[in-house]
Parts: sequence; C-alpha cells; structure tokens
Amino acid sequence: MPEIAEVVYTYEAHDPGNTLKGPHTNIADCAPCSGGKQVGGLFEGGSVQFNAVEVPEAGDYVVTIHYISGDPRSFYVGVNGGESEKYDLPAVAKDDWESVGTYDVAVKLNAGSNVLLFSDGDWYSPNLDRIVIKKAPSVTEGQNPRTAWGDSGNIGEQVSSSEYGSIQVAQHTNGLTIDNGVYQILYNTSTGLASYSWNGRIIAKGVHSSFKQDDKKLNSYEYTSHELLLDGIIPVEDGHGKGIKLSIRNEKEGLPSFDQHYYIYEKLDYFVTEEEVSSSGNDPLSSNYMAPVVLDTEGGIDIGQYEDNRVLIVPFDNDAFARFASKTINTSLNTERNISSEVTAVFDNASRNGLIMGSVSHDTWKTGIHWSGSNDRLNQVQVYGGFTSESVTYDKLEHGKITGTKLRSPQVFVGFYSDYRDGLEAYGQANAAVSPPLSFGSNIPKGVPVGWNSWGAYAEHLSYDKMIDVSNFFHKHIQNSSFNNEGNIYINMDSFWDNLTHEQIKDVVSTIHKNGQKAGSYHTPFVYWGKNFLQEVEGTNGKYTYGDIALKDSEGKIVPYQMGIALDPTHPGTKMKIDHDIAKFKADGFEFLKLDFLTHATLEGEHYNKNAQTGIQAYNEGMAYLLEQLDGTMFISASIAPIFPSQYAHSRRISCDIDGSIGTTEYQLNSLTYGWWQNGTIYPYTDPDYMTLEKGETFEGSQTRVNAAAISGTVYFSSDDVNKPESQKLMKQLLTNPRVNELAVKGKAFRTVEGNTGAAASDTYVLEDDGTFYLAVFNFSKDGAEKTVDLARAGISGNYKISDMWTDKAVQDDSGKLKLSLAGRESKLYRITF
Repeated sequence: MPEIAEVVYTYEAHDPGNTLKGPHTNIADCAPCSGGKQVGGLFEGGSVQFNAVEVPEAGDYVVTIHYISGDPRSFYVGVNGGESEKYDLPAVAKDDWESVGTYDVAVKLNAGSNVLLFSDGDWYSPNLDRIVIKKAPSVTEGQNPRTAWGDSGNIGEQVSSSEYGSIQVAQHTNGLTIDNGVYQILYNTSTGLASYSWNGRIIAKGVHSSFKQDDKKLNSYEYTSHELLLDGIIPVEDGHGKGIKLSIRNEKEGLPSFDQHYYIYEKLDYFVTEEEVSSSGNDPLSSNYMAPVVLDTEGGIDIGQYEDNRVLIVPFDNDAFARFASKTINTSLNTERNISSEVTAVFDNASRNGLIMGSVSHDTWKTGIHWSGSNDRLNQVQVYGGFTSESVTYDKLEHGKITGTKLRSPQVFVGFYSDYRDGLEAYGQANAAVSPPLSFGSNIPKGVPVGWNSWGAYAEHLSYDKMIDVSNFFHKHIQNSSFNNEGNIYINMDSFWDNLTHEQIKDVVSTIHKNGQKAGSYHTPFVYWGKNFLQEVEGTNGKYTYGDIALKDSEGKIVPYQMGIALDPTHPGTKMKIDHDIAKFKADGFEFLKLDFLTHATLEGEHYNKNAQTGIQAYNEGMAYLLEQLDGTMFISASIAPIFPSQYAHSRRISCDIDGSIGTTEYQLNSLTYGWWQNGTIYPYTDPDYMTLEKGETFEGSQTRVNAAAISGTVYFSSDDVNKPESQKLMKQLLTNPRVNELAVKGKAFRTVEGNTGAAASDTYVLEDDGTFYLAVFNFSKDGAEKTVDLARAGISGNYKISDMWTDKAVQDDSGKLKLSLAGRESKLYRITF
C-alpha cells in the first residue's frame, strides 16, 4: 500500500494578504527565499500577521519558521489573538544574512481560518521568509505497546511489611510499595513498571529505566525478572537526611544485570533514584546513555491541575544569550529544543502544584530531560545521562561513552510540591547536599561583592589611565556613600587587562589598595584565542604548543567551537599554564578572579587523561586543579559557565552580557524568573552582570538596571566610564541609595510571582526576609504601562505598610490590589512591613 503524503500548508511572509506593521518593516529581495522575497526590518515594533491560515481540522500543529538571521534573535508568536509566546531562534550561521534556516514551534489551531502573529517584542527579530504548517505527530507514534497503557498493574496481596524509621516497605505477591509518609512508590515485579504518588494521588505511572549497551537500547521492563534485593535494603544517612537505600534487580539471560536503586528519606518530599548495570563476567560494558526515569505512557505524568500547565526548559549554560523557557505542556514536537538541561519543573502556574525532576550528581554525565505532552499531561519523559546538542551544550561530538564492568547513571531527584518554586529550591538544596558550594578562604569577604568592572565601560579600550581614574573616582565619590559591603569594594579589570604592561598592572593594584579597595582580574583558563598552533604555551618551558594541548577528537582533529579553541583540561600542558597564570595573579595582589568561557572545558572529545571519558569528567578535573592552585586566596566568579558542576565558584552569572538597555535587562531577568533557585543553594551568590547605567537610555531605564541587579542575588557591580559627566551623574544618583544597597548586599534572590511567561521575564518578583517583604515590579516596554499587583498572590496579606525604597515615601493601598502607572522602562522597588 503506498504511503500517504504528509499534507503541509505554506504561507509566504510577503503575501499581500498579510498585515505588516512597524516603522522599519519592509519587503526585500532574498535569492534563497521562497518567491525571492523576505520581510525584514522587524525591530522596534515590527510584525507580520498571517490573516488567513487555513487548516481542515482543529488540533495541534507544527509551524516551521523559515528565517534569515546572522545572530540569535527572537519571535513572539501569537495565535488567534491569544497571548504571544517568545521563541529564541539561533543564528542560521554567524553573521550570515543570506541563508535560510528553520525553527519549529507548536501551536493549537482552529478548523478553518486562523490568524498567526509574528512580532519582535520591541526588540529585534529575524527576517521572515515563510511559514510551513503540518499536523503534529500523534502522541502514540513510536510508543511501545507494552507501556502505552501505563498501568503499573495489580501488585497483589500484601505478604510482609518492614519499617525503617518512618519508612515502610511492604512486599506483595506481584510487587512492593515504599512509603515514607509523604510519597509512595509502587513497583510491579511482573511488569517491571512503577508509579509514584504523593499524598495518595498518583502523579507518574508506567515508569521504568533504560540504557544503551554500545548502541543497543535496553529497557528494564524488557527483562524477564524484577526482584527486590532484601539484602540490598541498607540504612543511609547523608546530606539529604536519614533513610534507606533500596535496590530492584532486573535480570535476563545474556544481558547485563540491571539494578534500579532508590534512596528514600524520612519526611522529605523527594526521593533520589539511579541505575547501575553490571557485566556478567569481566568483559567491560560501554554506554553513553543511561536513563533512570523513563515513561512512554499516555497521560503518564498528571499533576492533577489543568488551568495553565507548563514545563520548564533550563539552558545548559549562559552563553549565546540562552534563555529559560516555561513552555505549554501541550506540545509533541520531538526536538532537542524540548530537552531541558539537568532539571525541569512540570507545573500548573495557577495552583503552582509541580513535579520536579533533575540530576543531583554531576561527576560524569550531562543530563537531559526530554518530554512531550498533550491534554495537560506528559506522555513521554526521559531523564537521562548522555545529553549533547550543538545548539544547547555546543558539542560537535556525541556524549563520551563510559566503560567498565559496572556503569552508573546520574542520580535523579524526583519530588512533588504544592508550590513548584519550593520544589526548585529544594532541588538546589539537594544538589548542595551532594556537592556543597565553594567555601570562602580566610582572607575573602563572605558577603556580596560590591564594586566596578571594566567590561561594560571600556571593553577592549581598557588602559592604565582609565583604571587609575576609576579607582580615584570611586574612592572620592561612591564607596563611602553606602556603595560597599562592610567597607569592602572591588575594582576589577576584565578582558584586555593585558593592554597594560606588567609594571602598570602592579601600579594599578597598588593604587586600588591605597584607596581602600580590592583588586580583581579576569582569566579564561581553558581557551586559546590565537590561531598559531605552534605557539609555545606559557609556563611549559617550550615543552608544549597550543596545538598539543587543544582538545581533539578520536582522529586527532581539533574540536571546533563557536569562539576560541577549547583546551583539554586534563592535559599536563594546560595544567602547567594554569600554574603559571595563577601564580602571576596571586603575586600581583589580586583578590577576585572572574573565570570566563568555562563551557569550553565541558566539551566532548578525546582527553589526555583516558580516565576522563566524558566532558564533565574532564571539567571536574580541570576545575579542581585550578582551585587547588588558587588555594582559597580569591573570590571566584564564574562567567560563561555551565550551571553544573557548581562547587567551583562563589558566584555564577545567570545570564550572558548585559549592556544596560531595557531589552538586555529583561533578558537578564528571564534568568532570574526561572533560575533564582541557584542563589544560596548551589552558589552563594548569583550574578546578574554589570550595571552599565549610561546604556539605560533614560533615567528610568538606568534605575531599572539597578533594581534588576539588586534583586538578583547578587554580584553588585557598576561598569560605566567615570570620565563621562552623564555617567558620573548617574552613578552618584543611583549607586548611593542606602536602602537599595542594603537590600542588594543581603545577597538574596527574589522569586517570580508568575511562571507562565514563556521565554520572557516576569514583571513581578517578591522576597520575604525575616518577616519583611520586598516587591519589585517592572515595565519592559518603551511606552508607559498600567499594572495591578495582587498582593495575596505574591504571598502578602494582613495589616501592612508599603514604602518606596528609592524615596522612602509611603505608598497607599487598602485593597490588596496595588495599582501602578509606570513610565516606559520604569520599575518600582517596595518594602512591605507589618
């Protein structure tokens, strides 16, 4: 029987039936585009509205956007007048504006005519060629028939029960139940499937584990026997708490032994699970895919609330202006853009009920969470070690394979919470229990770093005279007007510090110290920025060249990366260079070191140390060695870096570069909206990047930059040209408010009030600190806006008093609905007492 061709519907952006808006929007020639035309100029309010998108039946559809862009840009996509969702489209090729790329988004369409709006969100969008629409694949497509129904089955009569503190393990004729009083795990030893319930309600069903032996995928339910190991129930007491470890062994003749381990803790809302496979003899196993939590079941995850269901997408790192995204649960697109790095939250924004799943071990694997869903439930989930992607992890190679007679997956956290925000914070705390955040050396101030950094102000134009001027300006005008933390203030040189001679560097540091300040510098330990691979590596006495220490693939070719050349963190030449560089920083008197482009060290490749079989193993080796050389002498700030492993820095930037404009401030706050939980858990502080006040475009925009920094964690650094009168004025006005600065040095990240903003930032955030509440409200538009904040929704109720933190004036509100009129780019920061 011949295949039925897939029906697709194509709509040109330049079609005269579309509505084009915006001051710059235009139709232009485009040789590779359909019809030879494109719509460009989509910035500062540009949009293309497709007015007659016809489909024969209502349902889920895939819209493939054909676009042209030489850098990362975004579209806001709205359907039939509904709320627009933001999508970040990567560059088709860097600086290439003559090639067409594609990007898929999922939409719900009505039968008949529909209206699709593509707008720029008052920022910059790609040029648009056309859209191609097709029916989304069925959720059951490719589903294993054994798991399609998802029922863990009847586990039969209870035959015995044992108690381990408050944890009960009951055996049944066909399975077992594990109950810690909060959640229950039911495991069917006939089917090899499990279900998870919290407070008596099943949240996940049809759960199993899988791994790849070389390239063959094996599922736990395919094994012939599934047995609780009675001698495998052992007490545990670790950073999570007190509980038991329980193991279920899956066996089948001719296959490796396959154990599923569960770590159950008393009184906690979460458990930890992992898998371990063992060779039947001495022959080693090899795998680059191990998934402790898998389901392929219609409605397999059902959180029981259906008003506004979301799945959180977490980026691997903060490079290339990557964003967090809170996506609708109802998407069946099977792409890497539906993979969250390390952790996800499946939640209903209205009730805030949510399931959190994510890795808590980061010694070997890059972990991904792949999902698809419909009808407000998830149908497919894989939480797996072995995730790589050119657009997410920047790997050109597949994940490295681990080998041995025993292979272990990442450990995975699974917990359900009445408020997903509490769950993400619990996830952060669980990670900190496994790998505690970096401690502070005896000479390092433990509080929020306050100060100035050169990048936003001077970038590649850094000079000796400018550094001297900065130190003197802050000494005279800023640091004694509350812009310090217990008297400590940093003056830091960023990239291009080597514009200065060594003698000039020593003199700058001396001046900084004479002015009662601390000196900081910048380092990229795992990147070569040159092109001469015969160049001798500093500190190796001619033993190694950069060609020797560059990361290579199995054929000896240098592994490509979008910027710079990655160095092998395990190579002795790289370590000798680290010795040389760190010795200089220490000798010159620096007390703060910004480490940039650390993601290079996570790339997959063939490492010098053959025991480092994966990029994360190599990263751990390189970073541990670097910290050993630093020996606790400096505050360590990770800049471009993966979220995990997290134990190598006192702070990590949660976003990419921020220039101070309202657009980049909104982008930075997207990272706070969905990544605040890193603060005070896996990192002492999160870093919102610098406050370049001059680039705020208006006074309100500059003040909003300070507000965004103050609520984000925070490394509280200015970065303006001290020789510009306008910059001086802004710094004196905006860096010296004692109430705002006192809030910033608390070092506590605010939580978002709403989590349904797609890939955009929330506009409202709240912090409770010792009974006092703080509220921040933002207008990201260049136009004025009216906003109403439901204080009860923000967690604030009772007999309260509100004051504006900038003016210290009282704000009247008797209704619990705080009404605001904000100018373009304006924000408000309030203190609420009782």
